[in-house]
Amino acid sequence: MKLLLIICLIGCTMADVVILNNETNFKSKRPGRCARVCTGSTGRGKTTWINYHDGDGIWTKVDISKCGFKNIPTITTSLEGTASHWTVHGTSAVYFGTATSFRVYIYRKYLKKEHASGNWNWNVEWVAIGYRC
Repeated sequence: MKLLLIICLIGCTMADVVILNNETNFKSKRPGRCARVCTGSTGRGKTTWINYHDGDGIWTKVDISKCGFKNIPTITTSLEGTASHWTVHGTSAVYFGTATSFRVYIYRKYLKKEHASGNWNWNVEWVAIGYRC
C-alpha cells in the first residue's frame, strides 16, 4: 500500500497549463486537458542551416510534428551556441509557423552556414504551447 502511494505521488501529479488566447482563435473542446507544452532543440552540430539567397544570413526549418499540435502553437525561440550568436538579428523571430514546423532566419552581414555549423555550434532552442485536441 505504501509503495502504491509513493508511486502515485510521483506519477499522478498534473501540470497546470492555461492558454488565454492564440493566434488562430482555435477552440479546444477540452482546453484544460488538451493544452500542451512542447520544447526542444535542433542540436549542436545537428542543425541544418541554409544560406539566405542574398548572402547575408542563414535560416533553418524546425520540425515540431512530434508535439502533436492541432493548431499553430505559440512559439518562443532562442539561438544557442559557443560563439558570436550575440552579434546577430532574428533569433526570436518565427516565420511560417504551422502545427508541425516553423522557420528562423538569422541575419548578419556576410554570415554563411559554415560559420554557424562550424566552431560556433549554433542551434535553435524552442518552446511551443498549443492544443493537442
